[in-house]
Amino acid sequence: MDYRVSAQERATFKRCRRQWDFGSIHRQRQQPIQPAPVDLNQAIRDALAVYYYPGMWDWHSAIVLPLVRKAFMRSIAAAPPSKRRMADLDIGTQLLEQYFAWAPSIDDFGPLKIETDVEVLIPDIREPGRGLLTATGQAVNYTERVAMVAADGADEYWVVVHRVVPDWQNDESLLLDEAAIAACWAWEQTYLGMEVAGTIHNEMLICAPEALDPAPEETRTGRSGRGGFSQNEPSGGGRSLPRTQRPERPEGQPVRSVRMEQEVSGPVRRTRIRRGRAEIQAAVTQIAAEALEMVTSQLPIYPTPSPRHCPGCAFLAPCLALSQGNDPALELAAHFQQGPEIADYEPRLGAGGGGGRNISLPGKPPSPPT
Repeated sequence: MDYRVSAQERATFKRCRRQWDFGSIHRQRQQPIQPAPVDLNQAIRDALAVYYYPGMWDWHSAIVLPLVRKAFMRSIAAAPPSKRRMADLDIGTQLLEQYFAWAPSIDDFGPLKIETDVEVLIPDIREPGRGLLTATGQAVNYTERVAMVAADGADEYWVVVHRVVPDWQNDESLLLDEAAIAACWAWEQTYLGMEVAGTIHNEMLICAPEALDPAPEETRTGRSGRGGFSQNEPSGGGRSLPRTQRPERPEGQPVRSVRMEQEVSGPVRRTRIRRGRAEIQAAVTQIAAEALEMVTSQLPIYPTPSPRHCPGCAFLAPCLALSQGNDPALELAAHFQQGPEIADYEPRLGAGGGGGRNISLPGKPPSPPT
């Protein structure tokens, strides 16, 4: 059985080692007994997986949008009843309706894959050219579920990240988005020959409808409905063209080479960041260094107190007990249970390699003439 480091586990490890030690499937495997509260970001992401589902991208919006709303409601309904769930239901419903109105004016791509699981071997920084192994010989893999990969008008591939925000994120945070950069590397290692140009950060701003001007009537690409680029087959089964080139692609359209492009349309902001090879390789080196620490048997475990993440941490009570020199066993027994030894990934639309069209990768270059 391989040792898997998920993007979420990596983020927890970097945020607070004690929190990671309590919850990691490779450590104490503690899970709260009470169901997790509603996750608005995940509910919106589930809805957008239907909105951008490649097999339905050419379908009429009147058919697809009700399915998008149902996907959102299904995610919200999975959380336990609470005031927060009702509030997030209202916020999420409003966000989706605004997205339906505004996103077509800046959607200038076509979806290829949605909610795809990728898993790649983490390199060993001590021995270049070798994969990292645990002390017992387990391969150490990095895993991630990529929300969407899309192709633009120049037939370049982009990893797309969806996020609900109360305010626009600053540019530096987007440039340094470690998970997004790591997803570029993991995708390229999973789909060999498919080079990713960079990341597209799709932000949805929580704002009052009265603060918005009327939505644009025209789509970015001139295509009716949800806009974007057509899948080129009425069946919605996806196209299978050499290098995925579209017939409607303008002749000689240049590839955009600007580092960052940003555009706002009402409550939707689209930030496109081109990721260089050196940037992606630096992220890989950092993941490898962190993974090497994770598998170290004598790894020091300590808390990282912060007013930003401590109040919402599920392990706050046992952490406080440890910090006061007490045994956290009673807190853990009362509010937590032992989780599975293997991560239990909830199936989502398109997960497991589905949710996409046939992708024709560049073939072997012809031999030079003799």
